[in-house]
Amino acid sequence: MKYKVKYWISVDFLAEEIIEADDFNAQSLNQGKYSDPSKNANYTVNDSIKVTRRTFEEYDEKPDNSIKERISD
Repeated sequence: MKYKVKYWISVDFLAEEIIEADDFNAQSLNQGKYSDPSKNANYTVNDSIKVTRRTFEEYDEKPDNSIKERISD
């Protein structure tokens, strides 16, 4: 028998990217379109991964047999 284990984790990431000075106002700290990291940012895991919850369920490698009789109310 096999089991599928699912992990819910918390991770602190660090995202870094280089932006043009025209896109950033240092006086007002207005980041414009860079208020969130873009897909081009470099992501690294900062610190460690913390498992907050895990579940186990039986894992059957056989596909669902749709020929089985189904019961409905």
